[in-house]
Amino acid sequence: MALRKIRIEQVNSRDGFEQFARLPFQIYGDRDAWWPPDVHNEVDLLAGRALIAAHLNLCPFAAFSDGRLVARVSAVVNYRYNQHWNEKLGQLIHFEALTGEEDAVAAMLEEALTWLVRHGMQAARSGFAAFLDYPYAIDNYGALPSFLLRGNPDCYHRYFKNARFVTEKGQVDYTAPLTPEIQERYRSMIEAAQAAGVSIKSWRDYGFLAAIDVWTDVTNAAFDRHWGWNPITRAEVRPMLLPLQPTPVADLSMIGVIDGNPVGAVFSVPDLSGQLARVRSGVRLAPERGGGTRGALVNIGVLEAARSRGLARAMAAQSFLAMVQQQMRFAGYTLVLDDNWPSRRTAESLGARVTGNFVTYRREL
Repeated sequence: MALRKIRIEQVNSRDGFEQFARLPFQIYGDRDAWWPPDVHNEVDLLAGRALIAAHLNLCPFAAFSDGRLVARVSAVVNYRYNQHWNEKLGQLIHFEALTGEEDAVAAMLEEALTWLVRHGMQAARSGFAAFLDYPYAIDNYGALPSFLLRGNPDCYHRYFKNARFVTEKGQVDYTAPLTPEIQERYRSMIEAAQAAGVSIKSWRDYGFLAAIDVWTDVTNAAFDRHWGWNPITRAEVRPMLLPLQPTPVADLSMIGVIDGNPVGAVFSVPDLSGQLARVRSGVRLAPERGGGTRGALVNIGVLEAARSRGLARAMAAQSFLAMVQQQMRFAGYTLVLDDNWPSRRTAESLGARVTGNFVTYRREL
């Protein structure tokens, strides 16, 4: 068998960024359903035009085999993350690769890791970075994953283990069936929280822009020591979330208030598979996967002083009941670390069960 000619390039041109951003269309394009990337936003990040880029040193790499693009990854130094955690951790984001490209992927990952070492990093992570990267699926291969999550091919795990990465963290995705019985449980949770002095308002009722700022502040405080998180700013979040004001997000997302002060926040989205997923003509998604019937609670946070009053459960319950009003039959509770037992207990109390598993990888340098 003739050896393939492998070439690894640092990507630094507009055409290169575009080709880099479109590789997922080759990898997932023949699936019945998948979430395509936002090519424009990805190119802006690669080119340093995104707001978050001010906190990053980012270098994209592309692997070619016999002249064909077969894999990609971006090596990133996130200065804000490293300052927050007092670490020298580099991150590998944007990883995608075609099946059967072990040699090309191995060469590309080594180039990216060498770049991180040259920039003073002592370890590398792939599969979790706030607003930049999401973990790798280890089940449900080929099925449409929850919004924002990966539906990667199973060969990705071999690629990372061959590159001497180890599993750093596991995460789970929950789904709750919104049955009449569970809805009654939700109403009881809300009533109990109200009796404890909690008020819950949708982002629409609270005021959408004010709710975005509350979500930013509450999330920064509640997640301050949460593995993998780093602080974000109102200036970054507003342009990302403000366009969602006229959408059902305003009705599904919640703010929790005690004594007039916002102390909790939930960000939830409707089923976006009809708008954002690519679904092959004639394919009907399972209702718990999408097809207009599965909303998702993406993020929930409660300030430490307000915990143990049932606020997280009540906000999630209110969000899920709002999904019922929007004709949804299932609700996702996404994404929870394996060892985040308080959040996992909240999911279970909401009648949710684990329907997806994910991992994040790490390698010491």
